[in-house]
Amino acid sequence: MVTVEQDMVRSAVVARDVIESYRQSHITVPAWSSLLEEAAQSFLRISVQHPVAGGAVLAQLAQTLTATARTGLEVDHEVLDGLSRDLRAIVTATRIPGIPRPEDEDWSF
Repeated sequence: MVTVEQDMVRSAVVARDVIESYRQSHITVPAWSSLLEEAAQSFLRISVQHPVAGGAVLAQLAQTLTATARTGLEVDHEVLDGLSRDLRAIVTATRIPGIPRPEDEDWSF
């Protein structure tokens, strides 16, 4: 069973890969639009089912990802920069139980 944390981080990693590939190199990864839409749906679902997990922030992020997908990534560079920052923040701030962090002394699983 996938935890909320795992779903949130997976969605953030996938969406950030799409955004960064385009933002840095103007490369679109295969099925990029579907990947952004799936991430947006995941964030929206989490924002509704688990509002304590940053519901309003995730709902706004979902809306921005959906708009970005619908415009074909043709959004302002500031929007892409903001998406990249927000997605990175999710990945770095979310603690997944059982997965060691770089700052942990014990890296055994």
